[in-house]
Amino acid sequence: MNYKAYVPFLSRLAVLCNICFLIDMAIMYIPGWHLPNFLANFFGVLGLEMAPFANLLLGVLMFIVIFKKIDLDLRKWQTFFNMGMLLIQLITLFA
Repeated sequence: MNYKAYVPFLSRLAVLCNICFLIDMAIMYIPGWHLPNFLANFFGVLGLEMAPFANLLLGVLMFIVIFKKIDLDLRKWQTFFNMGMLLIQLITLFA
């Protein structure tokens, strides 16, 4: 598997999905903030359904990369942001 191609792509995808997750949480918990249905559905699918899956997959791939000691060119803020958002998503899922 070509980790040097898949992990950076998945990391960028997870950042976009996590931003949609934050927007979706704001839509859900801030009263009076309404979006058109197509935008709310878009943010809901990307944020609530795809973001946890992308973060879990990225976490597993990052574990494999660290275990195999593969050198990747990833920005540290992306890794911390994605893993932090995974933690937040797991907390909101099980709380």
